[in-house]
Amino acid sequence: MRSLWYSPTLRTVVVYGASGLGFAGANLILARFLPTAEYALFTLYIALANLSFALAPIGVDGIVQRHHLDAGPTLLKHTLAAGLLTGLGTMLVGGFAYDLPPSLLALVFASTVGGGAMAVAGAQFQSEQRYGVSLALTQSPNLMLMVAALAVIVTGIREVHLALVISSLGFVLAGIVGWWILFRERASKPHRDTRFPWAEALSIFGLNAAGLVLVQLDRLIIPHVLSLHDLATFGVLAAIAGSLYRVLSMGVGYSLVARLRAAGSIMKRRHLIAHEAKLVSMIVIAGSVAIWFLTPLIEQAFLAGKYHLSGALLAATVFSGISKIMNSFSKATVTALATAREVSIVNLLGWVCVGVAIAAAMFGARWGLAGVIYGVGLGWLVRAITAFLVTLRHLKLPESVPVTVQ
Repeated sequence: MRSLWYSPTLRTVVVYGASGLGFAGANLILARFLPTAEYALFTLYIALANLSFALAPIGVDGIVQRHHLDAGPTLLKHTLAAGLLTGLGTMLVGGFAYDLPPSLLALVFASTVGGGAMAVAGAQFQSEQRYGVSLALTQSPNLMLMVAALAVIVTGIREVHLALVISSLGFVLAGIVGWWILFRERASKPHRDTRFPWAEALSIFGLNAAGLVLVQLDRLIIPHVLSLHDLATFGVLAAIAGSLYRVLSMGVGYSLVARLRAAGSIMKRRHLIAHEAKLVSMIVIAGSVAIWFLTPLIEQAFLAGKYHLSGALLAATVFSGISKIMNSFSKATVTALATAREVSIVNLLGWVCVGVAIAAAMFGARWGLAGVIYGVGLGWLVRAITAFLVTLRHLKLPESVPVTVQ
């Protein structure tokens, strides 16, 4: 039992948890002080910006983790070109699908380009096993969210644009700081390759994109099937009850891949996954119980009756959160162990699961917000199961090797 607490997953979760507290606290403050329509707009911005900046590298972040590339002008040029392309695409989606004003679209664009540069810089530090710098950089925008929330309190401005400007600035500053460090250190590093494999980058992009869409799918669907009040309620729900599962799923994905690659045998892989699953399960059980009993108290203390988080919503959040964590385990297995053909299969199945989630969420909308959350959660669950089945052979013992029960 004691050895569980020395897990790299747990240490990563602690860092993500501190960042998640900033995200949750900022959301609670903004939900309390902003009008419902303004906070709903903030929730939609978060969905578009977080999805867009994560997609912005178009696989460049994955390449720097797999290859020793020179973090110089050529790589920065590829990073910014990918970010500009993604940012323009996101502006079109935001304008046509959600009728967002030009000022907000400009902020989403800035967040996309800056956040994409931040993501690639963070991936470069991660590839160098400088996890502290990487996590501090990539989680810094959540600190800026807290600054944005405090600015709303201090200034008394009850429109969302102030918070959005500060949030966008967080992404841009993180990108600038990350690349400033990389360029400053470049001369002291050994010569590295400047050639960039775009075909491989696009393959990695395809694998990750379906999961990134699923992460924000609730927020993107709700405006089309429910009300703005439901969207704002989901933002509060995600901040209070959903943060634990978000942190755990990110922690699993961040720390498990490299260790699975390094595991020299099937038995070591199985032991590693079982060890981490045991730790995460303990946290999920304890955390879910805490969420169930503490959420009504937080609602009463901070939200002044503006939003009600019912038992049905909490149950849906637990189901969706556990499905996300299961997906993180199966995706880590795919990333670490799958062949190129298996990656292609999982990539295709991932987009099928996005379609399942959309259909299930639209069908579930007849039961309100909880039905939408269950629908998207179903997509996560199907994705986790299908990815696991595709890569199961990498964890199966040969028939001649007995399994020892301890």
